Amino acid sequence: MTRTTRETATGWFSALTSGDADRAREYLADDVEWVNYTPVPGYNDRMPWIGTYHGPAQVLDSLKVFLAMVEVGTEELVDLVVEGDLAIGILYEKSVVKETGQSFEVEFVQRLRVRDGRIVDWKSYTDPSSILRAIDGRAA
Repeated sequence: MTRTTRETATGWFSALTSGDADRAREYLADDVEWVNYTPVPGYNDRMPWIGTYHGPAQVLDSLKVFLAMVEVGTEELVDLVVEGDLAIGILYEKSVVKETGQSFEVEFVQRLRVRDGRIVDWKSYTDPSSILRAIDGRAA
C-alpha cells in the first residue's frame, strides 16, 4: 500500500525534526530533486549545505554538511497544508553554529511534491539572515 501525501509529509517531518536520517531516507524517491535555497555568491554562500541536489545520497550528504556546522536545538513542525500531491510544511528551528557558538532562530517553509508515497521534489524557503549572522559570529 502506497502512503498518501499526508502520511509521507508527516513521516518526513517527524524523521527530520527528530534527526533520524535513516528514516528520512525512506521518504525520498530515487530521483528526488532537492533545492535547499539558491546560493548567492557573496551573500549566503557561507552556508555550504545549500544548493540543488539529486538523489537521496546527495540529499543526505548535504544534511551531513549542515549537521557538521550546526548543533540543532529545537526543530518543530508548526503547520502542514496538504492538497493532492503537494504538501507545504512550516517549521521553526533554534540552533547554534558550532564554530562561533552563536545561536539563530529561523522559520522556514518546505514544499514537497509526492509520487507513490515518496518525495520527488523538495524546495525550502527562508530568510537566512539570522543563520548568516550566527556563522559570522554576530549575535542577533
